[in-house]
Amino acid sequence: MRKILQFVLLTTVFCVSLFALEGKISEGADAESQLAHVAIMTFINASNSANHEYVEKSLPDAINTAMRERFEFKRQSEAQVNEVAVKFKHQNGEYAQQDAQKIAKETQSDILIYGSFRLNESQDKLILHAVIYNAAAKQVIGTVEEEAEQSAKLFKSIDNVASSIVTKIYQFTLAAERKKGGDKAALKVLVLVPTYTNAKEEQAAIKELDVLKEELKGSFIGRYLTIYEFYEEYHVTQEEREKATQFAKNRDRARMISWLDGYGVKDAFIVLVSNSKVNITPVAQGKIEAQVSYAVNARLEDKKISIAKAQKTVTLKSQKIELTVKSLEATTVTLLHIGLMGGKGILDAGNNLGVLTGVSAHLSTRLWWDWFQPQVRFDGYFGLPNTPVNYLLGGALSGGIGHTFLYAGSALTPYVMGGIFSGVIKNTATSISYLLPTISGGLTYTYFIGTRWGVSFNGNAQYVFDTNAPALFFTGTIAWVFRM
Repeated sequence: MRKILQFVLLTTVFCVSLFALEGKISEGADAESQLAHVAIMTFINASNSANHEYVEKSLPDAINTAMRERFEFKRQSEAQVNEVAVKFKHQNGEYAQQDAQKIAKETQSDILIYGSFRLNESQDKLILHAVIYNAAAKQVIGTVEEEAEQSAKLFKSIDNVASSIVTKIYQFTLAAERKKGGDKAALKVLVLVPTYTNAKEEQAAIKELDVLKEELKGSFIGRYLTIYEFYEEYHVTQEEREKATQFAKNRDRARMISWLDGYGVKDAFIVLVSNSKVNITPVAQGKIEAQVSYAVNARLEDKKISIAKAQKTVTLKSQKIELTVKSLEATTVTLLHIGLMGGKGILDAGNNLGVLTGVSAHLSTRLWWDWFQPQVRFDGYFGLPNTPVNYLLGGALSGGIGHTFLYAGSALTPYVMGGIFSGVIKNTATSISYLLPTISGGLTYTYFIGTRWGVSFNGNAQYVFDTNAPALFFTGTIAWVFRM
């Protein structure tokens, strides 16, 4: 009996362990299946330059290497994607968004990275151009362009393009992480070494620190504070502030690192601004990493590349991000439409109003949840003469709810609103002022010409409540759209 019990016990333990192992394997398989499929395509040799055919392959390889350092993802077969892509027309390596979506669908890719390179007009430099198309969000999420010398420095430019592509993808996924509260990572402090000798130099140094902070905040997960903000938030005593300042003045990085560690800060950037140069010493987990530097008057893009290098050393390999389909689906529906409006107004008492002209501004955004998308709209009206009305002058302010449905290169937004209508009607006998409640609804179609802008067409109907003479306004608007 005892042996039977032992056998049953061992069998039970074995089965439970087997199921647990199977569950872990299944979880791992599920996680693997959720990874984004990225198609890094062969770049088009737009100038058909025989001397630069190697760039067609070098660019995709550099992009793949840079992305592997930051993301976990699945790379699609370059050859198989190219077989599909040849069926679609391109303009110097750039596809229409509708065609990019079709390529992504046929190749089952979540991200397409494609582009071209060409000789400039003087034939002495190459222009590298890359496009990042996010099929999950149905939009271009960034473009990168770099002018490269035809020398050994060309490979440096290729690496810069690859790094910029990774940053743009990271910035997109960062927005999704922040929505889920995923930006509550370890605090990172920016320490400014006070080597300035006058107020003007001090302001220039602090300005560079702010540039560094804003770039890091916008590009990488984490909390970034300047040393001055750190003093205030952590209620650092005056004595301790002076001690830290003295460490900085003496450029005693070891003691500064130890001082920060006492407050639980292990990641920092020690920034030295002097002689028109910014020098950054990254500190990762209490250890000094390789320094990077850039000129104070350098291009913003060059500054971003240097800052990304500094951040790369602070971000541990264990913090590599899983690039998933879900993280790519997060996309902005904050759209601002500003345009010209025309239409017709009808009074209950008769067709007494002339043709309406005016302007319109419509803002749609997303708050908290995807389905909760508030809408705010302002319409300014001028009614042309129509006997017996000389003119109508008025405006309506409305607010309500709607939803933006995103498609490849376009969007559709139905909405309903309530608000107020105010103004004056002038006729041959008198002037009538009014302030009345309204209810309205409409539909907006948006076509995205670029990554951040486009045009929209709107149809809107607005009913004005008035016990004596209610009115109904039908208007159409053509507008410029800015996507935020």
